[in-house]
Amino acid sequence: MEPFQGWTPEAVSMVERSIAAHGGQQLWQSTTSIRLPVESGSGWLLALKGYPRTFPLPREIQIFPHQCITVFHGYPNEEQRGYFAGGDVRIETAAESVLLESRNHRRTFEGFAKLRNWSPLDALYFFGYALWHYHVLPFTLGMARLHGVLGPRRVPAGVDVVFPETIHTHCRRQRFFFGADGRIVRHDYTADVIGPMARGAHFWEDYDQSGGLLIARRRRVVARFGPYPTSLEVLRVRMGKPVFNRL
Repeated sequence: MEPFQGWTPEAVSMVERSIAAHGGQQLWQSTTSIRLPVESGSGWLLALKGYPRTFPLPREIQIFPHQCITVFHGYPNEEQRGYFAGGDVRIETAAESVLLESRNHRRTFEGFAKLRNWSPLDALYFFGYALWHYHVLPFTLGMARLHGVLGPRRVPAGVDVVFPETIHTHCRRQRFFFGADGRIVRHDYTADVIGPMARGAHFWEDYDQSGGLLIARRRRVVARFGPYPTSLEVLRVRMGKPVFNRL
């Protein structure tokens, strides 16, 4: 599928500018993995879902952007690691012996199961798909269907898109807002595996460009009432300096 099918020139220009600001398509295509040390995590979502009683934070996260894989190193303990791979999750030993596994783990969040405390597999699934998708943006935005343009009078301006069912992400329809320099500054969505009221405004902050690609080291999510962010902080995650592997 060719990117930007059915998009308006204004929307294409906005996203192409963002791709250039984030390091460019060529550099992203050559990036095979991104390693991010986990420095801290807080917010009511973690507490509500059981952290640190029922699941921990990993020591380090490694994202394989072109393979839909996220690896949690040192998770749920230093002798183990977790894998999110295309919707499936597993926990294995350093010797690659599988201890726990769940195929198509999203199906386990149906109905009242959304209300449960998270197990290590649940947290691995949620953060695995979320962090994978964040780190293929804005480079893959053109594969979504354009629903509308947010601008030009709106500051910041942005795009309203619908992702195909093949994309592992929070929900199908999402909104992205870009700063004056093209960087993603805000990202609106509903976290379907938590519930229909889990509407978030996700702010991308403290960008690092040491490896050529822009990486948001702080991600802050607040509850959203319609299009309006509130002061209720749902989640704050702080990452260390990224390390890139390239072709």
